[in-house]
Amino acid sequence: MRGYLAVMRGSFMVSVVYRFGFLFTILGNIIYLSVAFFLWKSIYRSSDTIRGLTFNETFIYVGLGSAIFILLKTYVDWILNFEIREGAIASYLIKPIDFGLYTLFASFGSLLMNLAAITIPTLIMLIFVFKVEFVLGPGLIIFPLSLFMAFLVSFYIDYFVGLLGFHSESVWGLSTVKEIIVTVFSGALIPLHFFPEALQKVLLWLPFQAIYHTPLMMITRPDQSWNIFLPMLFVQIFWVVILFIATRLFYNQAIKVLRISGG
Repeated sequence: MRGYLAVMRGSFMVSVVYRFGFLFTILGNIIYLSVAFFLWKSIYRSSDTIRGLTFNETFIYVGLGSAIFILLKTYVDWILNFEIREGAIASYLIKPIDFGLYTLFASFGSLLMNLAAITIPTLIMLIFVFKVEFVLGPGLIIFPLSLFMAFLVSFYIDYFVGLLGFHSESVWGLSTVKEIIVTVFSGALIPLHFFPEALQKVLLWLPFQAIYHTPLMMITRPDQSWNIFLPMLFVQIFWVVILFIATRLFYNQAIKVLRISGG
């Protein structure tokens, strides 16, 4: 385990090198928050609640959602596909490491950097600049665990798509389709409350909503009962287990078709 922690630390240090990238990301997030604030303010001008959500709840969902969207982006599918295509994957397969765990801990390093540089500053801006009010409740207690489960779901979806690179020269098309599906059906673009009720019932059982909708609802409306939050958390855990098993089985089959040329 010590070796994997070293991988996480190394990934974190690599992320620190690209300071200007984070500065531009933070600047873009500030612009996004400002535009979203005035946009939703105008939408709520004629009504106090829309689909059961107040302006304060919706802005927390949308504003914090942008930071969590960046936080949970792993890009594992692109990285893994590049390593397979270039043959660099061979250097990992000959080492006494678990490749899945290695990739996961490398993503943890980027997660910690995004948390410190983007998510926490965004939360501070929401409180002190945009004056949003966070309500105390059970949701805040399990929010960190839910956010961690959301990261694992996001990671294993990206990891599964990346593993398809063993069978395909490029996963560009698959990754693009995956990004669209996740963005639309996870609640990252707009809260799922704004979808038709019949569609909501379907989406709430899919893995995509476990990435953004579940943790965001826990921090947006944390004063709801445990009977609401615990089933949402169990759905997240269910998909983490399913995706973990699926990627393990698929990896064992995928490496059998690996072909590397060169010398």
